[in-house]
Amino acid sequence: MRGATDIANAIHHLRMAYDHFESFGREYPGTQGARLCRQYSNRIEWVVNDMLTHPHFPAEVREGIRAEWMSDVFTGEAIREKIVQLNPTEREVVERLIDAVIAGERIEIEHV
Repeated sequence: MRGATDIANAIHHLRMAYDHFESFGREYPGTQGARLCRQYSNRIEWVVNDMLTHPHFPAEVREGIRAEWMSDVFTGEAIREKIVQLNPTEREVVERLIDAVIAGERIEIEHV
């Protein structure tokens, strides 16, 4: 499934670039830089839309692209920032939890 991971990563990074270009445009509205960033955002949208409609991608790949595009791509960064604050034992617990979620195991959190 390396190919699926490659596409998911590509869409993830395209979405991050798109969000940064849009943010720059909001911070400096009406500037030449904002107009240029909007052109880049439009090109990224074109790439994603082309992938979503291209018949060579199976439906499940297109759905994965759509899901990744609509996700909060900065969540991973926020999680990484928190993980570095944990001690090594706590990180191992988090890693096992993530592995269990990926494997489809049912996770119950007990709040004490």
